[in-house]
Amino acid sequence: MAPKAIIITPKDKEEEKLLHQLIKRMGLIGRTLSAEEMEDAGLALAMANVDRTKLASKERVMRKLKA
Repeated sequence: MAPKAIIITPKDKEEEKLLHQLIKRMGLIGRTLSAEEMEDAGLALAMANVDRTKLASKERVMRKLKA
């Protein structure tokens, strides 16, 4: 089975520090993501879940590009 990841957003710096300590104590691998990395992860998730069964016409795509 492929490894999975859990993203947790702490409410403050104290909670962030506690989570880092817990991860270290449990012998797990963890790191802090930047705001840009979180956006990238969200975009990747959205792209993975997109409906790929429908196709857009060339005309519709060109209209969107011109707008």
